[in-house]
Amino acid sequence: MKRVLLAAIALLGAAHLVWAEEPRQRLMNIPLDMPLEEELDGEFLEGIYQEKLLPELKDSVLIETPIQHIESHFTDDRALELWFSSREDGRRVFWAHLTQSFAEGKESKPETALANFEAIFGKPDVMRESKSDISGSWILIKIDPRLSDERRATIQRQLDASFNPTPDQIGGFSFLDMRDRIALLGPDFRGAIFSFSAFKGKVGAQQTELLDMVRAHSVLNLAPQ
Repeated sequence: MKRVLLAAIALLGAAHLVWAEEPRQRLMNIPLDMPLEEELDGEFLEGIYQEKLLPELKDSVLIETPIQHIESHFTDDRALELWFSSREDGRRVFWAHLTQSFAEGKESKPETALANFEAIFGKPDVMRESKSDISGSWILIKIDPRLSDERRATIQRQLDASFNPTPDQIGGFSFLDMRDRIALLGPDFRGAIFSFSAFKGKVGAQQTELLDMVRAHSVLNLAPQ
């Protein structure tokens, strides 16, 4: 009886670890680390497109150079880019970038955009904003909750030290190149980034990204120049 009880306790403990594990951060159902061809957690990228995204998909193309990536367009003015790491790293998504545009008369509001981010990713670890009387821009960051406590703490320290974007960088974050991003986010960054601007209380477009800066080094030379 004692052995049975101990086995049951061990089983419950293991189950608790599984239940407690944070879900992967995803864009359009696609997580960071998703391989181009291999499976991840029992899923294949092609399967996600066919089973979950096909009804909303307008077109999609794989571009081989200079860095392998997929560009896809969906209904509701959404465009998704998936950028893959090196062959040695397994061709895994290191950067997913979703652009959502809103037609005139259907714009979002800043408070709606902020609430939607928190509903999907949780309370942001970092937020920066630049506002005037009639316009404003926001950046929200959520460090990947699946990371170890030590790495999350390291990323938070780097953000506290270096994530001080200018008003222009806040408003145009999606246009920054990867060198500018690593200068702001730090070399160990991994997580979700959400940015948008509003004019007279209306959000015309918003950008959501998942980025693993460590994995980006497999295909990009990000050393300081």
